[in-house]
Parts: sequence; C-alpha cells; structure tokens
Amino acid sequence: APPNFFRKLTKFNFMASVKFFIKGKSNPTTIYVRLSGSNKILLRKSTSLLVNPEFFNRKKGTIKMTKVNEDLINLSTSLEALKIKIITSYNKEISRGVEINSSWLTNVIDVYFNRSKENKLDFVVNYAEDFIKRLPTKTNPKGGVGVSVATIKKYKTIRRKLRKYEVSRKVKLKLKDVNLNFREDYLKFLLVDERMSMNTAGRDIKFVKTICLDAKNNGIEVSSQLEAIKGFSVKVESIFLDFKEIDLIAKTKFSEEYLKDAKDWLVMGCYLGQRVSDLLVMRKENIIEKGKLKMIEVTQKKTKKKVNVLLHPKVIEILESRNWEFPKTFSNNLESSKTLFNKYIKEVAKEAGLVYRVNGGKVSKKTNRKEKGVYEKWELVTSHICRRSFASNYYATIPTPLLMNITGHSTEKDFLLYIGKSSSDYVENLAQYWGMKKKD
Repeated sequence: APPNFFRKLTKFNFMASVKFFIKGKSNPTTIYVRLSGSNKILLRKSTSLLVNPEFFNRKKGTIKMTKVNEDLINLSTSLEALKIKIITSYNKEISRGVEINSSWLTNVIDVYFNRSKENKLDFVVNYAEDFIKRLPTKTNPKGGVGVSVATIKKYKTIRRKLRKYEVSRKVKLKLKDVNLNFREDYLKFLLVDERMSMNTAGRDIKFVKTICLDAKNNGIEVSSQLEAIKGFSVKVESIFLDFKEIDLIAKTKFSEEYLKDAKDWLVMGCYLGQRVSDLLVMRKENIIEKGKLKMIEVTQKKTKKKVNVLLHPKVIEILESRNWEFPKTFSNNLESSKTLFNKYIKEVAKEAGLVYRVNGGKVSKKTNRKEKGVYEKWELVTSHICRRSFASNYYATIPTPLLMNITGHSTEKDFLLYIGKSSSDYVENLAQYWGMKKKD
C-alpha cells in the first residue's frame, strides 16, 4: 500500500499521535518515535531504523521521496505501518486500563519488527523486585497512594519463595511460564517442600498472580492461562475461648505480677476484639466518654482505620480495679512485648485449667511450621485468640457488619473464614432465631 494510504488512516484517530524524528546529522542516523496521547502522555523510543539525514523531513517526520529508491520506499512504508501499529495498540489497550509507559512502547516496537529481545523484566523474580520498588507510589484499591509496610513485607517474602522455587527446580522462571502447570507445581513446592498451610499457600498464589497481572498491564507478555490461575482459602479449625473459659481465666489468682498483667490483657482482649498490636498500646488517655458510655478510641495499625470500641462491663471491672490504668506491657519494644505476651498467656491458660485436649495446629520448634494434631488447649493459646474469641462469641448475636467494623475485617468472607464459619452456618443461626433449635 502507498504511504498516503496510511497517512489518511491516522487522520481518523483523535486519541494519540505519532511522529518520527532524528537527532543527529551523521550518516546514517537513528530514527526515533514520539508518542503523544490525549492525556498528555509523551514517550520517546528508538526504532533502531537508520536513515541518511539528507532524505528525512525533520518538520514532517517523514522520509523524503525526492529520489526514487526502493530502500527509501520500504523505509517509508515501514514507518507508516509502525505508526498505525502504535496507534491501534494504544487505543485498544488504553481502553482496558493498560499502563502506557516506556516498557509498553518498547514492546510494541519489538513485536512489530519481530525482535526476540530478552528483557530482564520478562523474568518473574526480576519483575517482582521492580514491582516491590514501585509499591510505595502505586495507586491502591482505596484510591490512595502507597501500601502498608506489612504489604511490602509480604511481597518481599513472595519474591524470596519464588527464588527458592527456581533454585529447587533449577529453572529461571519467565512471566509467560506462570501457567496452570506452574500453579500445580508451585502449590506442591509450598505444601510439600516448604510445609506451609493450605491457606498460606492459597494466599501466596494470589500474590504471584497479582504480580503477573501488573506485568500484563505494563505490556509484558504473560501466559494466556493467567486468568485461570486461582488462589484459595479453606475452612480451618477455629481455636477461641468461650465465655466460660474467659470467666475461668479471670477468676484464677496469680502471685507473679507479669502473669496478673498477662491475664488482664488476655481477658480484656477477648472483649475488645483488637489485634495484639492495637491492644498492647492502649492507654488511659485513649478512653473517651459519650454520655454515660465509655469507649476506647483506636487507630488500627494495620488498616489505619479509626474505631471506637465500647468498653464491656468486664473490661470496666478490670480497669476500675487498676484505677483506670491499663496493665503493664512486657517490654518497651512492641514486638518484644507481643512475644512475651504470647509466652505468658500460655502459662495463664494452663494454670487456669485449660488442659483438656482439642484438635488444632501448633508451630513445631523443629520445623518452625504449624503442624496439625491433638494438643492441650493451653498450648494453642496465642495473642490471636483475643480477636478471634470476640468475633466467634458475638457472631450471630451482634450484626456481622458491626463486628467487622470493630475487628477490622474488610470483607464478610474473610470474617467468616477467620472464625471458621461458612454459609451453611446461617441455617443453624436462623433455626435458633426462629426457635426451631436450641443453642448449644
């Protein structure tokens, strides 16, 4: 097709414009492309094509046809066809929300010229590294910018696992290799080699898919099976303290001050429903009053959400006995305090008589992995039991959205999984409400 044919086609596009240019005067010199979009995107890239500056119109960005030459005709045709390729790709992918950036334009040019150049970002571990670097400035699902420190830490862990997988399988994994076969083998690696729990493995697969989808949005080739890759979560044994057990712990007497403090934190935690990182930083100054109601104002560390939690009579009773001062923490460092709290509440639970055996999971000192089995209940008591006990004890008594607001769960699915409930449990609860079944 003659060059004029391609020029006429571009007149009908108002989304983007493409112009070619050269920089030097040496012969030959490289031809560059400049892409301008309706949202003021401006990208410049080398086409790797060469031309004698004498035959290039700098003002129009086209090849001068002052001399009948087959090479010049072919060069002009290639440039006009590349222009159409860039514009049509731009229009197609901008409507899908694909990020139009330097990598994207390079990929379009390489695809057009059928260049099989290997980019370091084609590899999963390399791209994961780049992805992590961009997280602090990345738009998050809430419309803001950046992610939490915990999220960055999770993705760094995912990158380490992917690298460990490559070493174990003696491969260098490309993004386009993340397909259904990879999912099956990676899941086997996580469950068998790394001895991880089903839920951790299912979550990790979701994170890997997120990284690959970001690569796809940046114009990097991924597997056609990527969308079919799914993470998962399974119902787990929910270990919590019921009201009788909490009351039993509250009534147990201790002579050591650190165990008295651990006991009171544990009991209050079961009625406040907060993560341990939010529980152990509570102070007298956080208590506010609204009429005759006393509540504690918490800005949750993980979600940054500010919540007001009504003080339960049991919490008030403990605080009144302490002149409204919270128990002492176990270290000036929060992480150390959490570790000691986990240790001490096991002692508290054991002394309170929680020595009967139940099904559950416990981290093995040998493997550092959680292993299922039958254990005395005090062995399974960790700081997580505070929030889980609150959610489990008040489920179907307090409206679920209100519970989620206090515990900080973002979805009902996550909340129900956290307390070990499923949709079938709604039938049981409804039967109780209607008087068709007595509560256990």
